[in-house]
Amino acid sequence: MAYTEFIPNAGACLATTNVTSRRGRVRWMVREDSQDPVDNGWRIMSHIDDEAYLSSEGCWEIVDYNDVCALEPALIEMWSLPVGSDLQLVDDEGGIRILDTATGQQVIPATGGVAATPDEDPHEIAKREDAIASETCTAMSGIPDWTLALTSITFTDGTAPAGRCLLYGAGDQEPDVEPWFATGTLPALPFIREVGLPAKLTDDLARHRGSMPDRNGRLWTTMQYAVQRDGQFYFFACRYR
Repeated sequence: MAYTEFIPNAGACLATTNVTSRRGRVRWMVREDSQDPVDNGWRIMSHIDDEAYLSSEGCWEIVDYNDVCALEPALIEMWSLPVGSDLQLVDDEGGIRILDTATGQQVIPATGGVAATPDEDPHEIAKREDAIASETCTAMSGIPDWTLALTSITFTDGTAPAGRCLLYGAGDQEPDVEPWFATGTLPALPFIREVGLPAKLTDDLARHRGSMPDRNGRLWTTMQYAVQRDGQFYFFACRYR
């Protein structure tokens, strides 16, 4: 995955290997006193981490905070919160929110909720998604053996979009992509290769994004979509923050 600097001089943090490997989705975040000049104090844990795992040898990894933000863009906004912060990430019908663990009070977004769906005619959205799915299949058509493309792209102010496409060989079986959408868990399928997104596809995704603000006027930050090679199946999901 290409490096993107969401936050200048963000420093390093500790994240569990379940987070960095995408086996689990980011869920718990605690900020402790820094142990080193480059340590920003954040400790990032996944939804599947338990006490036994957290106390096991090798479960923690030192990572650039920007790399963790690439996995979960909601972490960008919490970076400046003070030492002692004890937070959890919630993703439900109300959208993605970061809550104070002790009180349940919403911390990010700071005010109000975030609409989980765009304020636009769903038929118009579906037409653009159909075109993007077809364009994705065409862009990857020269690569042999893949049958499933898992694509994600993140937009942040002031930086270039960060996009990636993971190609898998699903054969004739019906792929289960729900765990990837829900927690970032990659499918147990033969991995073909990772490719970047062509410039035209990135531009079309940017235009798609600009056409679908939520009812509060916000644009989505991250979109994931899965496409079968023949284009007969595709599914899109976007996150507003």
